[in-house]
Amino acid sequence: MYYLGIDGGGTKTAFALMNEEGEIISTYDTSGCYYPKIGKAGVYRVILDGISRCTQGIDLSLVAGCAGLPAFGELVDFMQDLEEMQKDFPFPIHFVNDVEVGYYGALGFQPGINIVSGTGSIAVGFDESGNTTRSGGFGSELGGDEGSAHYIGRRLIQTFTWQIDLREQRTLLYDVMREKLNLENDLYVMNYFLEDDNMEREKIAKFSILAGKLALQGDQSCLKIFQEAAYELCLLAIGVSRQLSYQKRPIKVSYSGGVFKSGKLILDPLENFLKENLMEIVEPLHSPVYGACIKARDVHRTSM
Repeated sequence: MYYLGIDGGGTKTAFALMNEEGEIISTYDTSGCYYPKIGKAGVYRVILDGISRCTQGIDLSLVAGCAGLPAFGELVDFMQDLEEMQKDFPFPIHFVNDVEVGYYGALGFQPGINIVSGTGSIAVGFDESGNTTRSGGFGSELGGDEGSAHYIGRRLIQTFTWQIDLREQRTLLYDVMREKLNLENDLYVMNYFLEDDNMEREKIAKFSILAGKLALQGDQSCLKIFQEAAYELCLLAIGVSRQLSYQKRPIKVSYSGGVFKSGKLILDPLENFLKENLMEIVEPLHSPVYGACIKARDVHRTSM
């Protein structure tokens, strides 16, 4: 048998095909598969394209899949559309929320919590009894996605506006943002973000990269933003821990998603916040897409 793993996200979707021995034999990365943005046709196209790219020369009757998709379990129309799509895929695919495949990759099937912080943010946990729950994931539309790339980007922009009118002392951030946005007048920042769809979720999230660069240069405003983001991510883990019955302390907490590419900027404050709440941070065992592969294998073997 072969097992296709799919790790969907707002910005990127990763595919990997694993053999029975647990070896990845093909991979493919493409654009995001966020249903509220690209709809049924867009999600179907992304998945079908990934299947064809990763399974060339493979007998599809010997393939089972698992797809972790953002917004899974949250939108009625999406769940109904997935039922329709499932009929047209060439082999069975087990669908879960993308936070779950992050969990399986990071922690395997052991109890703990996984925090996902990419374009958006969410956390999921499993306790020793196999009970599971999630925290966050309510989306930027509802003021959620706390601690995510979107959150960091939005906070960077907000801090810039505070520095424009000196509600906050100006730092390197002020000059860099003026140059990046090519502002002749500071108030033209409103023109920049309110025209040409520059307030789109993914475009705002990309400003988190700039926040990270400035933080590494010692910009205190940006360092504060990462501290705040880490605290919000810790709250997600706390929310999970309060809903489940963990028998052992400290609770293992791992992570996945693009925000964690900022390394110590986010991990150091997150580790400190977690320690204060009887949790410990652990490095992920594998990638989320590998987590989707091993979940596909688990589901297939269980169904036999």
